[in-house]
Amino acid sequence: MFIRQLTIIIIFISSLNLLGQSTSDKYYKRMEGKIGENINVTANIVRLFDNVSGNYIYYYMDGAEDMYYGKTVDLNGKFFNNDSLNLKEFGSKEYTFRGLIKEGQYDGEWNVDNSKALYFNMKEYYPNGSLPFEVYYLNSESRLDKQKKDSPTAQIELTLVYPEGKYFQAGIIDSVQKIIMDSYFGRGFKLSSPQQMLEDFEIEYFDNYKKQTEYRKETSPSSSLNYQKQVNMSVIYNSNYILCTEYIRYAYAGGAHGMSNISYDIVDLDSGLKLGYEDIFDQESDSLLSIVLTQQLRLNYQIPDEISLAEAGFFVEEVKPNKNLFVNGEGIGFVYNSY
Repeated sequence: MFIRQLTIIIIFISSLNLLGQSTSDKYYKRMEGKIGENINVTANIVRLFDNVSGNYIYYYMDGAEDMYYGKTVDLNGKFFNNDSLNLKEFGSKEYTFRGLIKEGQYDGEWNVDNSKALYFNMKEYYPNGSLPFEVYYLNSESRLDKQKKDSPTAQIELTLVYPEGKYFQAGIIDSVQKIIMDSYFGRGFKLSSPQQMLEDFEIEYFDNYKKQTEYRKETSPSSSLNYQKQVNMSVIYNSNYILCTEYIRYAYAGGAHGMSNISYDIVDLDSGLKLGYEDIFDQESDSLLSIVLTQQLRLNYQIPDEISLAEAGFFVEEVKPNKNLFVNGEGIGFVYNSY
């Protein structure tokens, strides 16, 4: 048992101001290629109109026999003039990738922190043990009182990344679709086409909004009757018969602040089964994991051993493993939501 990364995430979700609905403006691509002559790279990219998000991991031979794996780095960026795509690493002010993406190929210049610029080339590629996906999107709002222009509103934004296409093993895509459906929409949601399911979810949300605010609209201030919901999805890892999908949710129902949540599905693409904590760690791992996670927390926040976590502002003295875990190119991470 070996843990290579602990990730504690503070979530910030912003609405996207997006135009257009053409299929070519919404897609997922798994890409492989090289940076320079000897740095291998694998990337997961989701395009939503002119906005792009995703991640990449690089690896290369360190000596004659050892393979060095770098960190999985989050990316975000924008399209310019349709085929020109620039991507930044998370936290960076400057673009890391500048290039053209066309007909399943992305090439251009890679530069980190003003280091030597290197040529990169990546191609869309789905080897055995990885899946192709399509991206579906919905964004709408509904007024509580249809007759009033200044009526409180409910807004909903949904991004669904859904497996479609061919896979060399029968039944795997169907299994992954079912897993994603249960996580995204909830168990028992009616199966339909992906876009239709988003629309059915939208109708259900607006119906619930009107029911929940009906008894309050005469006595509550209008500002407290504005609702908002976002469910966004991405692919964290899609290689070596392991798929990890991420779900980021935000909901506001007229209170002091909204609620954010992040969760994951890990799927074995050989069997089509969802993997949980118990499938990855044995029963004796909890105490050792707690030590590793607590040490990593101290390292992340630079907390000396002589200072307790309580003194540093935390509510616990040790970090215990939870079941909200993900897999990426570095290893396994744990995410602890605020609520």
